[in-house]
Amino acid sequence: MSSIFSLHEDIHMVYLGIIYIALSSFIPPLFWILMKIVGCMMNTSWIGEIPMLSILSVCRALIFSNCIQSMKLPTSIKILVITLFSWTFFVFIAGCVTQNIIYLSPGWEYDPAVPYSSLFGVLEVALTFPCLLISYVSYVFITILIFKKKSQQSCVNSRRNELRLLFQSTFITTYLTVMIVVWHQNIFPFVAYIDISSKRNQAILNGLWILHCYINPVMILVFNKPIREGCKKQLKALLTCTTLTDTKTSTQQLT
Repeated sequence: MSSIFSLHEDIHMVYLGIIYIALSSFIPPLFWILMKIVGCMMNTSWIGEIPMLSILSVCRALIFSNCIQSMKLPTSIKILVITLFSWTFFVFIAGCVTQNIIYLSPGWEYDPAVPYSSLFGVLEVALTFPCLLISYVSYVFITILIFKKKSQQSCVNSRRNELRLLFQSTFITTYLTVMIVVWHQNIFPFVAYIDISSKRNQAILNGLWILHCYINPVMILVFNKPIREGCKKQLKALLTCTTLTDTKTSTQQLT
């Protein structure tokens, strides 16, 4: 029996082993880099999410009021989107360079030891709340327009759908507002009775942050019948296609 410390007799296998070792040597530094930037990536995604939803809600209100076309966005909206992407990119680069986001079990947060990290937290709140308000006001505006047109028979179904979306927007806005207020207790001391230093509470809060990613699509499926019916049709078509493929494969095997 050959020793594990002896070279393989086949020189080609030795070359392959050297290549494997060389390729795997990039994994530890790559993992280290990912761990350094993953917090910044998640924070940047969060910062860009709500403003983008706000822009979309404003566009929807403008389209519903026939101020803009659905297939052609005005230059002002494009400028807002470019500005948002520029800001989120700046926050991402600043976070990667200064490492102002650190992982403190069981979640990520701004590092108070890094200069200006608290400023980024304040700017995050200052950007998030107005965007939530704008988004909610846009849906209220859509609802008002629907009620003004309720005498038209063609708007009955649209009215129901938009009222459902209004309820959805109200729930999501309230949910996110409460989460942001609880998370930033240094800015909102009136919720200091919630012990955010407790790891259990931090874990619950992080779980609720993760859960909010599923709330919007789930509520869209629950409160929007056309989308729900479309998903059912797609699932039925997929199941039918899978069944036909399996049947054809079984027939070929028997043949």
